[in-house]
Amino acid sequence: MQRMPDVLEGRLDKIAYPHIRQRLEQLRDQPQAMLDYVNGLFLDTRDGQRRGFDFTTASTLMTIKHDLMLQLGELERLRHEFTPWDHDFRVAGPAQPYHPPAKLPKNW
Repeated sequence: MQRMPDVLEGRLDKIAYPHIRQRLEQLRDQPQAMLDYVNGLFLDTRDGQRRGFDFTTASTLMTIKHDLMLQLGELERLRHEFTPWDHDFRVAGPAQPYHPPAKLPKNW
């Protein structure tokens, strides 16, 4: 079985908050728990104000979140959940603009 790449490798030192680094290190072998923790960090509010991070910490946490979602197959699941494929749904390519079918006049 192929080992999953470590999503924290080279990233922990970019996070400015020691308690967040420590918790991520504890959750290293539990990708779903780590994803839940990172999601919780972005949703955390204090006195009705959203918690803010410096740019480096926020971008590092988003990179970790993205890699965890790829590992866990979350992005693929969300893609299928929010873009159901049916005959009326088409993706326009860059070279071919998509024009929806025009309605025919009455009594055609």
